[in-house]
Amino acid sequence: MIIQLLDGIKYDIGDYSLKRLYHHIPSISMVHNTTTANGRGGLLFLDSQYGERIITVELLYQATGIFDYYLLRDKVNALFTRPEPYYIVFKNEPYKRWLVRVNNNFELPPNQQMEAFTIEFTCENIFSESIGTTLEMQNNKEWDVGLFAWNDTITWDDDLSYTFTNKNFNVKNLGNVDIDPREHELIVTIKGDFPNGLTMINNTTEEVYQYNGKLTTSDTLMINGIRTLKNGISDFGSTNKKLITLRPGENNMTISGGTMSSISFNFRFLYK
Repeated sequence: MIIQLLDGIKYDIGDYSLKRLYHHIPSISMVHNTTTANGRGGLLFLDSQYGERIITVELLYQATGIFDYYLLRDKVNALFTRPEPYYIVFKNEPYKRWLVRVNNNFELPPNQQMEAFTIEFTCENIFSESIGTTLEMQNNKEWDVGLFAWNDTITWDDDLSYTFTNKNFNVKNLGNVDIDPREHELIVTIKGDFPNGLTMINNTTEEVYQYNGKLTTSDTLMINGIRTLKNGISDFGSTNKKLITLRPGENNMTISGGTMSSISFNFRFLYK
């Protein structure tokens, strides 16, 4: 198991005389808003939303003596107990990571040789995310780069391209969660000549994003999450105040209003 801090620093638990015995990743809990009605049995469901997710990991520590145990205990406590969130990566699924915080206190039972103990992690992001972004995957189509893995959604036959020059193209979301820029990482970068603004339509979701400002070939328009920036300066006021989301699978996109040089979509796949 790997611990990765937000600044990118990584720690392998094997370097701390730890071995992962097993880990449990349950489904996301559901929170239901319900009511009742006179004369009708059961509950009426008004809406449902995702709740929390807690990952349980059992670890084994190995010590060479009781004094080594004391030193190891302090190192392990410092490794996992942090006020800020961090990522955990399980080596049998090296292409995705979980953003977590320690759920509660834990204890290494004293033993001068070895002992198992359990840690619970609360997922700050209830979905796991791909290690690599789409643009990193596009530029590193090799087995050993550690960015992704061939599986039931990513195959050899996939054209992992997320930079386009045509006005009509498909953006593949190979996770199983909608990418919503209000909550998730999504950067769209557009270059081209649009004298009267541009319109971007996701024909799959029927969502429409409009930028009403002027763009020349020397300008760069970036939609970063909920922000719109022209040449690095916020220009959200020149939009229709709408955003584009990406459904799992193919999203058919259309750009209109001028001549496009390039458009790129950079995001991470999310998994339930």
